[in-house]
Amino acid sequence: MNFTWDIVLNAKRHGTNESELFFRPAKDRSPWYEQSFSILNETTAEGPEIEYNPLYRFDAMFHDLLREDFTDSPTFQDYLFDAVSHVLVQVDLHHGLTKRSFYVRCLMREMEHGGFGPSIAVHLQAIDQDKRERLSSLALTQLQIGASLLLFRKAVVLLFPDALLYQERYDPKQLLLFIADKKNEQLEHHTQLLEELFLPISHRLRVFWEHHFGVIGIDATMYTDNIEIY
Repeated sequence: MNFTWDIVLNAKRHGTNESELFFRPAKDRSPWYEQSFSILNETTAEGPEIEYNPLYRFDAMFHDLLREDFTDSPTFQDYLFDAVSHVLVQVDLHHGLTKRSFYVRCLMREMEHGGFGPSIAVHLQAIDQDKRERLSSLALTQLQIGASLLLFRKAVVLLFPDALLYQERYDPKQLLLFIADKKNEQLEHHTQLLEELFLPISHRLRVFWEHHFGVIGIDATMYTDNIEIY
């Protein structure tokens, strides 16, 4: 993490939103770095207080703001510094933002706030921020071109990279999904999101957890007490 926008993204990945962070000018800072952690190669930023060197990139803006005689109210100065820092972070985060990226973020925010139904909003809360944005990109594509098995498969691979997806030969609308992990509440949210958001309405999905269903002639699937019956 080298810049404030990088710190904000890192904090968000660890469950801390930007609104929970409070920026302060670093007491001990290096002229060669914007970030000001006690450990140079720090990999996490949890907040809520984040110190950084505002003079590294914004000397002209903060030179007067940081003067001791800027105001008679140190508290006002602290909050003004924090407010300006948040604005600069947003400018950084939106710099070079494409039109599609903007649409993806708007769509993700709509889904998170229940625009696609309360169940979708609940399922999304169980998914990491990075994957949530990539799923939103797939959802935008689906809105543009319609539902398809290709998009469904891409969503499955994103959430379950090691899963196996089967399509029945004599009933192509029946899909079988094998997930080697043990079923839990978080992973169940993942499968329900796949089914509710990406599975074409004409298709059906059955999920197998931990144990693969038996396939005659495939020895790896025919271990006693370790197969599901289908």
